[in-house]
Amino acid sequence: MQNDAETLALTIKYIAPRDGMTYLDATYGEGGYTKRILDSANCSVVAIDQDPSAVEKARQLSCLYPERLSVEWEQFGNIPKLKRTFDGIVLDIGLSSSQLDSNRGFSFQRDAPLDMRMSYTPQHGALRRLIPANIIVNQFSREKLASIFSSYGQERFAGKIAFEIEKRREQVSIDTTQQLVDVVLAAVPAAYAQKAKIHPATRVFQALRIYINDELGQLQSALAAAIEMLNPGGRLVVVSFHSLEDSIVKKFFRSASQQHERQHYMADPTSNTGADDLAETSTSVLRILTKSAVTASIAEVEKNPRSRSAKLRALERVV
Repeated sequence: MQNDAETLALTIKYIAPRDGMTYLDATYGEGGYTKRILDSANCSVVAIDQDPSAVEKARQLSCLYPERLSVEWEQFGNIPKLKRTFDGIVLDIGLSSSQLDSNRGFSFQRDAPLDMRMSYTPQHGALRRLIPANIIVNQFSREKLASIFSSYGQERFAGKIAFEIEKRREQVSIDTTQQLVDVVLAAVPAAYAQKAKIHPATRVFQALRIYINDELGQLQSALAAAIEMLNPGGRLVVVSFHSLEDSIVKKFFRSASQQHERQHYMADPTSNTGADDLAETSTSVLRILTKSAVTASIAEVEKNPRSRSAKLRALERVV
């Protein structure tokens, strides 16, 4: 959702907007993809987001594109609810700048209430019931916390951090981001923290956010639905920001392109008996457009450090 210049340009290149077509921006965020698609062709866009703040911004933008932009408050994993097909679909599985800068607990660099629910704000209410981060940190068992940090954050010190949380919460409730950061720093060996390329709390915050919002489950549901919602010639572009997400996308693309094959028969040219001898062949319904994940250039990373982890993959529905 960061919409850095290179990723945005590449996404539009692969989506290839055309006049008269309809596209789905399933993770509106800051609106970068939606605006660029609408400005690239005389087409229409359906924009959805689970964050009510993003939906509010999208509805404001719709005034600038009368009858071309429609907006829904919905999770990207629930796109089948739209009950229609599209000529291109974009999924950007990341945090927006607005979310990082908000007081909702997504960033360890900003002291705020420990919440992390993407589909909830105090002003708008909730799209669905989710457990806020402070409840998880204060009430989940040490074993469950360690499992979350390990499974969703690939945190090597998951056990130590969970143990430190258990000790700390016996003294005081952990209800702010800074409190959680302090716990992580107390648990992680100082020598490792000093040499680490990322902040020691990065993976813990990532793990909690993914777990709370069921991001991996949503991604799997969205991918499965998206390929069925593409019109022939339509393209799906997915931008992910860490290895767990990219691994899911990579494996899904490979599996889907192999499984979605259309069987047909043609005359066997090696036969002497004519058209009565038919050879079975198959044509893939889906074609992968990116042989490997497309990443940001060194120059782009220097301008926008957040783009360093972005990975783009695209496929096309052929028939």
